[in-house]
Amino acid sequence: MHRNEASIEIAAAPAEVFPWLAASERRCEWMGALTESEPLTEGSPEVGSRFRDVFEDLGRRVELEAEIVKLEPPHAMTVHLDSRVFDATSSQRLEELEGGRTRLTAVIETEYKQRAARLAAPVVTRHAQRRLE
Repeated sequence: MHRNEASIEIAAAPAEVFPWLAASERRCEWMGALTESEPLTEGSPEVGSRFRDVFEDLGRRVELEAEIVKLEPPHAMTVHLDSRVFDATSSQRLEELEGGRTRLTAVIETEYKQRAARLAAPVVTRHAQRRLE
């Protein structure tokens, strides 16, 4: 299992930040490598909601399916990511700080399915950490 983690402070309350975590159109605005996100289920994001996401980075295109597995507005969300190359869990936690600020902590734990991907995992994990930060 490979793990990436990063935190950032945002000058807004958790209730203002949280909608940016799950809405497809908003995620594409702040997630640098995410180029497409299409809801596969109707309605507001909830546990069980699924998305088809496309990430492009270093000339590679990765298409995956994402499913919300935990949703605790405005404090936490966990998404399971599944592609032909890896399975991952992405968790975001929002902590309220003084002055109406939020600390957003993101943790991504990845397990690579293919032998070639497992061999490249240390390099990929370091690159993913830089992108996450």
